[in-house]
Amino acid sequence: MSTLPLSDLLVVSLEQAVAAPYCTRLLAEGGARVIKLERPEGDFARAYDTAIHGQSAYFVWLNSGKESLVVDLTRAEDAALLRGMLARADVFIQNLKPGSVDKLGFGFEAVHALNPRLVMCSISGYGATGPYADMKAYDALIQAETGLCSVTGAPGQPSKVGASICDISTGLSAYGEILKALYARHGSGMGTHIELSLFEVLSEWMAVPLAILEYTGKMLTGTGMDHAQLAPYGAYAAKDGPIFVVIQNNREWVQLCRDGLDRPQMADDPRYKTNVLRVENRAALRTDMEAVFARFTQAELGLKLNRAGIACGSINDIGGLQKHPALRRKEIEAGGQTVSLIRRTGDGLVNAAVPALDEQGAAIRAEFSSH
Repeated sequence: MSTLPLSDLLVVSLEQAVAAPYCTRLLAEGGARVIKLERPEGDFARAYDTAIHGQSAYFVWLNSGKESLVVDLTRAEDAALLRGMLARADVFIQNLKPGSVDKLGFGFEAVHALNPRLVMCSISGYGATGPYADMKAYDALIQAETGLCSVTGAPGQPSKVGASICDISTGLSAYGEILKALYARHGSGMGTHIELSLFEVLSEWMAVPLAILEYTGKMLTGTGMDHAQLAPYGAYAAKDGPIFVVIQNNREWVQLCRDGLDRPQMADDPRYKTNVLRVENRAALRTDMEAVFARFTQAELGLKLNRAGIACGSINDIGGLQKHPALRRKEIEAGGQTVSLIRRTGDGLVNAAVPALDEQGAAIRAEFSSH
């Protein structure tokens, strides 16, 4: 019998794309039973690409350990089936367009009346109300709308982040809020409705650039590999290529000068004595550091800086990640074949498989239709 912490939970998710599926994959990894409701044509993420043995890399990454059920909620039979499932469920997640589930009869008031203990989580682009409620929202679009692109990339060249950071952060936020709601339910016995939007999650992540604008008048822009508020923090040239160096405080700065640069007097240079001064004199600082770094290869410099207690690392491409010694992997089943994917510590699923469209449909209908 499973001893995973969420093994007593039933999660029903009317989900598509990335945000909600990422949330439910995390719940499944904790032991929850996750029933994924899909349209007859399937979650459109199934068709994003054919990279993994003909299947979408996104879909394989996000959906192992779930059960797939195709439903058409405009049909009375399928609507009744969902009501039967929700009557027994602990969590109901949906990321349809705002208002869609209400029109189908599955808004929070309706499902709360059906099952007062049910925790419902609704994920939208800009929230359920307001002038943007009906706007379509996708990851890169929200990155652009929240100003994230303006502080990413080279100076004067806004760029989106190269991973689906908006969807992933929203899925992770939803996961945390659901766990809080389930914990609260132990005391109250009542479920609740969690409403999250991609925009609110990512805009909260932009709190520091916004605060700097509002309290100092300074508009941050992209700084490439450098940090906008810390120095030295970024890529610096060694003899055979760049190395990434991070200094977070003055203690580390002194260590870098003394043991990493062999120039202890540089710690007291009036241009560099504080982080604020180092940021103001970033160009000169880079010149002085790289004059020393140029004597060492990346490997030699990495050893030297590590011995000095300085945070440093390689600037990898995806091939570098593939060979990274800290990378954790897990094998799952997808389309009858074994697939190796990255997984975090804490994934408790064993022999997890990615469901084919409606793979468990008949069994689920038989299980819930009579209730």
